[in-house]
Amino acid sequence: MKKLSESLKELSDHVANTENKVAAAEQETKAKVEASLQKSKADAKARQAAFKNHVQQEQAEAASIWEDMQNDFTQRLLQIKNKRETEMEAREVKKARQRAEDAEANAVTAIGFAYLAVDEAEVAILEALDAQAYAGSLA
Repeated sequence: MKKLSESLKELSDHVANTENKVAAAEQETKAKVEASLQKSKADAKARQAAFKNHVQQEQAEAASIWEDMQNDFTQRLLQIKNKRETEMEAREVKKARQRAEDAEANAVTAIGFAYLAVDEAEVAILEALDAQAYAGSLA
């Protein structure tokens, strides 16, 4: 499993790339915006499929619908936070390792959610630019 800092760096790069695409799209013609929009939709769909596949392989219980995943993630985070003090006092190596693995799995899931949210934002922005370009062509 790769380090969380590497995953966060990849997410940061993804956000920067999205910002660059949006800035470029604002200056492009309607045809270029439409092409960029279609590519972004395809990329987002591929990333979402890969993320779902990863979740199904790593966490069978997390293969439920999107809302169930978010609720499960939130509940796990609360459990980890609530148990933090008692586990620190207990200093049981096995429990501490399991807690760390759970926290890391939750962090990986959160990064995955962030990727999907950035993809959705990119598609929404490009669709807005496409609609603006279309409205401009009608005026």
